[in-house]
Amino acid sequence: MSGISTLRVAGFISRRTITRGNRGVVVLTTTMMAAVFAELLFIPSLILGATEHIEQQLRDNITADITITPGGDAQTIPDAAGLLAQARATPGVAAATSTALAGSQVSAGSRSGSWSVLAVDPASYVQTFATAREMIEGTFLAPGDTNEIVLGVGVAGAGRTDKATYTTSLQSVHAGDQVTVTLLGGESHPFTVKGVYDAQLVEANQRAFITATAAETLLPQLTGQASSVFVKTEHPGREDAVVAQLQKSRPDVVYKPWQTLESTVKDLTGSFDTIRSILNAVSLLVAAIAVFIITYIDLVNRRRTIGIERAIGISGVAIALSYVLKAIVFAVVGVVLGAVLFRFAAVPFVDRHPFQFPIGPVTLSVTGAEMRRGAAVLIGVAALGALAPAWRSVRLHIVDAIWG
Repeated sequence: MSGISTLRVAGFISRRTITRGNRGVVVLTTTMMAAVFAELLFIPSLILGATEHIEQQLRDNITADITITPGGDAQTIPDAAGLLAQARATPGVAAATSTALAGSQVSAGSRSGSWSVLAVDPASYVQTFATAREMIEGTFLAPGDTNEIVLGVGVAGAGRTDKATYTTSLQSVHAGDQVTVTLLGGESHPFTVKGVYDAQLVEANQRAFITATAAETLLPQLTGQASSVFVKTEHPGREDAVVAQLQKSRPDVVYKPWQTLESTVKDLTGSFDTIRSILNAVSLLVAAIAVFIITYIDLVNRRRTIGIERAIGISGVAIALSYVLKAIVFAVVGVVLGAVLFRFAAVPFVDRHPFQFPIGPVTLSVTGAEMRRGAAVLIGVAALGALAPAWRSVRLHIVDAIWG
């Protein structure tokens, strides 16, 4: 029997066994495949959603889309004002701001700690970063503030004790309280806490902000100085094009797209990837075992029929292939049903009721590549799960098969 004939015979047998077989088995197998495929999509989508949320928090609070730092051994950026003006005039840039390190220690009462105190221009900072929208107490800085400071919840504590990071904070500082900042020159200066923010990202919450006006008054040497410039692009993913434009006239500084600075969250997202791989492997193993068992039971019940089919000249390869084709049909139908279930039931439900992670609310995010990969893997697993018992069954002697 030629390959094409074998395939045609296998297709005929599989079609007959599906249309004339036990409908309960057909429904059960298809439903199981749909549930497994939906689970294969759910776990990666949840993890991708969490990863994207972390990356968005990173860009909204720490790195923006592009971070510009001094080149070589310099501690500050030469002509930072000129670089800011050029960045804002560059096509594709939505906003730009700068920061300068003004202090390194904050204390209140008997408690103190080392945290970066950054001098910022409030007007441009709120256009570039989301800190002003994350206030849990008070408000963010205004351009005219000279004795006010904004603290991250990891610095202030704000009465929280539910996380290890808060035990090293000032613990009980709230908006309206007074703290003392040790400035770069070693002198101390009191500031009134204007607000406390919570960015839901540990690294972002370990900072404090004063206005550039206040810093220049207390530290004249910081006038016009910036230790970093941050650029927010209009379209995420176009950072390289903006960098290429800026490098033409300012090659003396270092440009870092946010992707090169996400090492702070790699450990967490790496753990997510490990969990995803383990759960996906378990789901696929369950699917393979289920297909194996269903196929095996069907083969046991049809052993005599298979013996007769072989006796009239149908090859064992065609019979085994018919079971593989049947499993593939079940898997394909299950993939379609699972995709519909996931897209029109799971995703809208989680959008309305997001998972509350420590990093904030997380929804599902799925890509076409992930769906195609999951479908291909599930179909392959189903085919292998059916092939093993089918091939073993058709290798029995014809007489033994007929006698059962």
